[in-house]
Amino acid sequence: MMRDSLSFCLCFLLFVFPSLGVASDDPDVIAQIFEEKSDAVVLIAVGSPEGDRLGSGFFISRDGKVVTNYHLIKGAHKIAVKLKNGSAFIPIKIVNLDPAKDIAVIQIHISSPAYFAMGDSNAVIVGQRVLTIGNPQGLESTISDGLVSSIRLDNLGMKVFQISVPLSNGSSGGPLIDLKGDVVGITTASMSGGENLNFAVPINYVRILLKKPFDPSRMQPEPWQIQERRSKGFPGNNAVEKHDYVVRKGDSLYSIAKKFRTSVKVLTRINHLKDTKIIAGQRLVLP
Repeated sequence: MMRDSLSFCLCFLLFVFPSLGVASDDPDVIAQIFEEKSDAVVLIAVGSPEGDRLGSGFFISRDGKVVTNYHLIKGAHKIAVKLKNGSAFIPIKIVNLDPAKDIAVIQIHISSPAYFAMGDSNAVIVGQRVLTIGNPQGLESTISDGLVSSIRLDNLGMKVFQISVPLSNGSSGGPLIDLKGDVVGITTASMSGGENLNFAVPINYVRILLKKPFDPSRMQPEPWQIQERRSKGFPGNNAVEKHDYVVRKGDSLYSIAKKFRTSVKVLTRINHLKDTKIIAGQRLVLP
């Protein structure tokens, strides 16, 4: 009789509190997340005067918005976003940037069927199991898991997740994923000299950023800004490229011509300008 009562109580608890089960620790859960979400992770290749570098990013919408780290694309002369299927795209625009929190949201011209829903990073707790899909050392579509080791505040009061998920060069900008398959952070950095001392930026900072309009006149334009182009190669060095430049406050047509090693006459002609007057926020085509 007592055995029957214990069996009943156990069944009752598992029914009422399904979280007591072991489904969240089932390796099939991670395999399923990888199968469903790995197409939403991209490789980002950057060319800059300091040298070429690789990183990660991920889609957050069907219309091609990609989240990554700002430090990955800062100062880039060329950026290519490579999908898992091998297609490579040049970003068509900056959606928004937050250098202080190391966040960049860019957009490519594609309708992506695979993208991450943004979870609530305020609900993340210490000890929670998380995983990431990225491109450590250029090894594409690598999945790793670990725990949220701590939730910290930096000197400016910004929240940061300390994680035991392994990160390497090339992991920057990847998604930190919970076991529901939602993205709760952006993998950002590792502490050198430490064992699995890695960090991620909470995804709720991206939510806030997306609500703000991007003001290009407040920031130094990146050299890669941009006219849509798709490349056959990767990053597409053989493609004939035309760039756009967003005019900043204080710019003149003469200073822009000097900066990009062209002439005022050429800029006037290809932009169909009647004179040399330009205004902040105006987009100019560069030769």
